[in-house]
Amino acid sequence: MQLREAREGYLRWLLATRDLSPHTVRAYQGDLASFESFVGGSKQVGTLDKPTLIDFLEDQKVSALAPASLRRRASALRGFSRWLFAQGLVSTDPWLATRVAVGRGRSLPRVLSTEDLDRLLAFLKQIAGVSSASARPSLVRDNPHESNTLLAVALMVSTGVRVHEVVGIRCQNIDLASRSIRLIGKGRRERQVFLTNNWIAALAEAFLEVRSVLDLPHPYLLFNLRYEPLTTAAMRSRLAKAARTAGVSQHVTPHMLRHTAATQLIEAGVDIRYIQRLLGHASLSTTEIYTHVSDQALRRVVSEADVLGRLTR
Repeated sequence: MQLREAREGYLRWLLATRDLSPHTVRAYQGDLASFESFVGGSKQVGTLDKPTLIDFLEDQKVSALAPASLRRRASALRGFSRWLFAQGLVSTDPWLATRVAVGRGRSLPRVLSTEDLDRLLAFLKQIAGVSSASARPSLVRDNPHESNTLLAVALMVSTGVRVHEVVGIRCQNIDLASRSIRLIGKGRRERQVFLTNNWIAALAEAFLEVRSVLDLPHPYLLFNLRYEPLTTAAMRSRLAKAARTAGVSQHVTPHMLRHTAATQLIEAGVDIRYIQRLLGHASLSTTEIYTHVSDQALRRVVSEADVLGRLTR
């Protein structure tokens, strides 16, 4: 079988049998397409061997691909190799015992400053007609779409939910009595997040009342201008536009709000293990990157204190 055919078969298998996000499958598709381009799509998979895999990854490393991307490409090749062997398309797993040093460098996550976060939320409250002290159903009913965006952003900021998780919230998964929301995250892992104060709980309750009056035919909490379920692309667009209009200089993405939520919790002294559960991280090492962001805040505070400077005045 040619590599091109095998790659297409493997991707179909991933979609049918593995519980991976569409983003992950697209990323693996790109990784394997790069590998196919490197060795040639007409190459017979039976001739694949360990040196070929290592040559490809070394080539990618020389091209200055980011360490995270190199690790993902190595992961894509490892999974592809195992599948080829399981399907009987190769006599031995070409990845077996392969070790490639791709580095562990990580860039710090981009976060919003407290000032920009305040600016964004104040703008969204203004256009929704909702004050910090009130989220009455009558106000939400007058501006359902603006309230829609405000609620989504407030949830991302307060709970760190991913964009696909927030647009995937079903009304029946919101428990106002316990102020909790049940989510299904990556790997179909279930977890709870919480409506953390009276204001967001009141906003969620008012929005649910208005949504009930609208009698929408789908179970999802958030909706677009046509009252259809809100998509991740639409949510990204809404957030970016709102941030620009609010005067935030950075290009704001939903993942920045997730990073910002985690960083705010770290700086508030919340134990990193609780943050791991809240964010739905499978590994604590994924959450630990936020301690480095918090180190920046520590440096700022210590520099402002300037203990040595006070002693030598």
